[in-house]
Amino acid sequence: MIKFRNSVALLVVLFSISYVSFGQGAPAPAFGVKGGFNVSNVAGDADNSAKFSGHVGLYSEVYFDTFLMSQVEVLFAWIGHGGDPSLNLAYVQFPLLLRYNWDYNFNVHLGIQPAVLMSAKSKSKSADTKTDVKSEFTGFDFGLPVGIGWDFAERKYNLTARYIFGLNNISNFSGTRRNNVLEVSLGIKLHQGI
Repeated sequence: MIKFRNSVALLVVLFSISYVSFGQGAPAPAFGVKGGFNVSNVAGDADNSAKFSGHVGLYSEVYFDTFLMSQVEVLFAWIGHGGDPSLNLAYVQFPLLLRYNWDYNFNVHLGIQPAVLMSAKSKSKSADTKTDVKSEFTGFDFGLPVGIGWDFAERKYNLTARYIFGLNNISNFSGTRRNNVLEVSLGIKLHQGI
């Protein structure tokens, strides 16, 4: 719980600093909604395959100048791995990104991503059963998101692809398990201005 509070505090501080310090002449802060699909796996779990699932949430953009900006998101994401049994993990993720706009449309971004585990279930196709396995996991994940994006239609819409490298062990037991996720999103800007 302490890690979750620290993550939320960091999110609020970074967003506040970026919002207050956005540059003169830079575009006004904006926010929107986004969603898309994930291709995930859990490194350290034997004999599993990729899991195809999704995510949905909110994002904000605060410009420091025309090219450099922060992007803060809150996402609900379903990840894990396929196979039999498959693993279904549901997280609330808090990506905190530094974004560089290479030109008007293309951007690259890098940041940190704390996340809080909401549920964990193992599903066996052969036995046709679902088992709650949340106690097997730490409840907190920390990742390194790296990605690219493309804005279009006068920056009303954005397409983003990123890979999140899992940095911490999510297992409560022996062995190391890490989340690794490829995420593709479509975002819609809802509002821009102070």
